Amino acid sequence: MRNNPPNNDPQTIWQNQITETVNMSATQFMEKAEKRRARARWLVIAHDLTYIAFLVLLGFEYMRNADITWRIGSVLLAVGALYVTYRGHRYQWPESLSSDGPPAAGLEVYRRELLRSRDYARNIWPMLGPLIPGCIVIAFPALIQIARAAVANPAILINAVPFCVLFAVWLAIFIPVRRRRILKLQGEIEMLNRLAGSTPH
Repeated sequence: MRNNPPNNDPQTIWQNQITETVNMSATQFMEKAEKRRARARWLVIAHDLTYIAFLVLLGFEYMRNADITWRIGSVLLAVGALYVTYRGHRYQWPESLSSDGPPAAGLEVYRRELLRSRDYARNIWPMLGPLIPGCIVIAFPALIQIARAAVANPAILINAVPFCVLFAVWLAIFIPVRRRRILKLQGEIEMLNRLAGSTPH
């Protein structure tokens, strides 16, 4: 029996404490995974409804505006919005989690969802890329008119100052918030990786 350490052996006690902590943490992460999945579902539904409302308004404007350039741009914008909606829904909709799975399985599902959220936050600009062609086609004629008016009367550029200021403020807020969110997700992912590595098999 020399190979079996006694129950009061310090190493055995330490290993049991680590195992208990890991198991408890995995259970807690299963609960966090369920809350995150519920929140993610509502967020995806809100995004889908926003794009649907945008497409409806775009359709009304398409019927009212007979300009061929604007109509081409609106079609491109609608196609891009549909693709962004589909890709975002597929990318962000949470996975289903088996209720009778082990804690480690819940931990892995939660880790994958964090990875998806991090990758989505990192790739937000490429994800919105399909909207750019339609926006360019719609905005180009208006930009030409604004440029001609500005050449004739440079004082008209003052009207663009509030928009530029608001856009700069939005970027100053959005970029740091997005960066903090990515760092927070990355920190939690690394913690889960360490936890998964210390889980006894």
